[in-house]
Amino acid sequence: MPGGADSVNVAAGMSVGWDSTEREDGYVVQLSGELDISSAASVESRLMELEKRAPERLFLDLSKVSFIDSTGLSMIINADGRARKDDRRLTIVSGDGVPRRILRTVGLEDRLDVVAEIPAAGA
Repeated sequence: MPGGADSVNVAAGMSVGWDSTEREDGYVVQLSGELDISSAASVESRLMELEKRAPERLFLDLSKVSFIDSTGLSMIINADGRARKDDRRLTIVSGDGVPRRILRTVGLEDRLDVVAEIPAAGA
């Protein structure tokens, strides 16, 4: 889990990569590949395991994600809801590519805590 890179839910040639790193203010989870119906449930399950550690902040780095469907968006919204409920902070790192365009198009860029790059620890 934390501190390791691997692939989640390899199905029909599609997968999402997962790399998590602990830092002083929480965890950074970097995803790569496609966040869609074939991978969102596995990603959400792993996020929930990380959330059990009660990090102050969780960074979900989507900058290397090439595709997000409605199931992936729902997973992101659910993670944000859990963070708010538990008085934690979820920050979505979108980069400047596909994830940012998708979040902007569906109106989530203004609703969620979205940044282009991972801020320095403590920021």
